[in-house]
Amino acid sequence: MRPAPRRASRENRIPPRRLTRVAGRRSAPHHGGQDSHESTVPVRLNSASTLWPFLAFGALLLFAFPASAAPGFESARCAFAVPRGERATCGFVAVPAHREGARGRNLRLYVAVLHSQAPSPLPDPVIFLNGGPGDTAFGDDSDTWWQISRPIRQARDFIVFDQRGVGQSRPSLDCPELDRISERNWKPGLTRAEVLALERPAAVACHDRLTRGGNDLSAFTTAEAAADVDDIAAALNYESYNLVGVSYGTRVALAVMRDFPDRVRSAVLDSVYPPGIFDLDTQPALIARVFRRLFGECQSSPDCDAAYPLLEARFDGMLAQLRAQPEMVRQGRRNIRVDDGIVLDALYATFYDHTTLADLPELIDKVARGDLAALAPWIGPVFSGGPNRSDGLALSVACSESWPFATRDALAASVAASEPYGGNAAYALEWQVCDSWHVPPISAVDAVAVSSTTPTLLLAGSFDPITPPEYAYIAARTLTNGRVIEFRAGSHSILTTESCAPDLVAHFIDMPAAPLDTLCADRTLAPRFTAAAGGLSDQPSAAAADTEARSP
Repeated sequence: MRPAPRRASRENRIPPRRLTRVAGRRSAPHHGGQDSHESTVPVRLNSASTLWPFLAFGALLLFAFPASAAPGFESARCAFAVPRGERATCGFVAVPAHREGARGRNLRLYVAVLHSQAPSPLPDPVIFLNGGPGDTAFGDDSDTWWQISRPIRQARDFIVFDQRGVGQSRPSLDCPELDRISERNWKPGLTRAEVLALERPAAVACHDRLTRGGNDLSAFTTAEAAADVDDIAAALNYESYNLVGVSYGTRVALAVMRDFPDRVRSAVLDSVYPPGIFDLDTQPALIARVFRRLFGECQSSPDCDAAYPLLEARFDGMLAQLRAQPEMVRQGRRNIRVDDGIVLDALYATFYDHTTLADLPELIDKVARGDLAALAPWIGPVFSGGPNRSDGLALSVACSESWPFATRDALAASVAASEPYGGNAAYALEWQVCDSWHVPPISAVDAVAVSSTTPTLLLAGSFDPITPPEYAYIAARTLTNGRVIEFRAGSHSILTTESCAPDLVAHFIDMPAAPLDTLCADRTLAPRFTAAAGGLSDQPSAAAADTEARSP
């Protein structure tokens, strides 16, 4: 799903700086320090296990794992700071590239276990499934994992890992070829078609390099990623586990629930992207939906409607004007050619950050009045990319799971029905690359809704721009013990953007059948919009700052 001419990904967002790829940086491994107690500590060691400390450069302790786990787990230093008083186990789990036919070489998944603070943790940990596809779990502010997992870690371990092809897992399917051309996108007067003309050969070059390196791109599927989850649990000696997935991670979680039903105790699906949803050619409708919902909520609010009368009509008029005659806008030291598509991309990105929702009518009002300079700080992220996202993995998944089911005719119909908001989706990179990516379509079983009796909590935000609440309700139809909680003013990734959500999730995992009505009680409240000037920050937040690429 593509709001921008580059590529799109549905990913989780963690304030104040989500686990993202802003400014194209990947966090370097943290090698210890006064406030960092990095170590690998025993995971589910049995009574016969022996602890063998080994001191390396005075900073790293390596522990022997039980014989049953040793073949599957290789200890490694943690690539993030471990706060004082906390414990983490980090390392690699080896998994087969293909489980059917044992084809291809083994892959190595980078795994971190954030240990429970309980003296005797419960035996079923929480395994977190990151979004994307292709987003690393260990970005610039991966220390935020400690914050959102704290309620869960009162009783259980919390496991985070880079999915196959992503981040510190090996091999990496990152595409620096695409990252290197992002600077060219800033050229004044460059059209969206010209941007795509730069990106297509770069993506093909990435594909060719990856395959020359011995990577079988058909191995990088949701089904294999689901099997990886169970292998990680087995390697760490956990017999059962709970799942928490965000965005694309919910699709992986549902596949785990389908393929390993006896191992999954409970599941939380946040910003749901279920199997059976093929949205490459319906992306325009998603873009239009979130804009129209904003205009509808503003019109329903007396204060907002009075402050910004006829907001939708005035904004649509400005889009038409920019489509006919783009303007140049100063962004830092650069002059950017701004047309209707750039405006829509920049504003669409802001919907990922619930903290900007209150100020969006004010920002749109400024744009509608011709003040494009107000949008300048939000334009840069439209073109940004970086190594915190594996474009090769994202394309491998999209080209096998979305593109085979999409048609140009359906896309054209969706664009027409979504005017004037959805035209950018026609520039999705998949339309230009997937016929050269050479991965087979998913199997029939992977293309239909998952049926499960696992207790499941589904979280949805009414303003989610890429995984709308409808997806959660669709998924819940075949989940016997599923229940949906929708946040009226919520956006993407409820767990990481709503302050009450970590406690809500922990409570559900502790007692899946217990009532949840008293938690997050304000979730039904309408959004409150800023009706005075000066509400919006002059810089995009972390969530909006890296929305150049979103697909579930």
